[in-house]
Amino acid sequence: MNDEQIQKVINQYVKNREYQREYYRNRYNSDEEFRTKAKDSAKTYYINNIDKRKELYETNKEYIQAKRRYRYWKKKDDLEGFKNKYPHDWETFFNKIN
Repeated sequence: MNDEQIQKVINQYVKNREYQREYYRNRYNSDEEFRTKAKDSAKTYYINNIDKRKELYETNKEYIQAKRRYRYWKKKDDLEGFKNKYPHDWETFFNKIN
């Protein structure tokens, strides 16, 4: 594909996304019946699958907590402090990143 064809495909994609966004906003987002049905569906799904969410958290609990600590220290721009304070987490999960 040459540059002109690539640009044409990108423009078509952007136009399609804008059309879909406006279609949803005008047709569904303002329709109260649709919104209540969607909320009820989401609530039912959450209630039926709450045990799966807990199980997923419990199996990955150590990694999730380590990731939170890593992001905190990275936000402070002090990864050396993270490495010194949590060497087990660094060696287990994040050593391959850097």
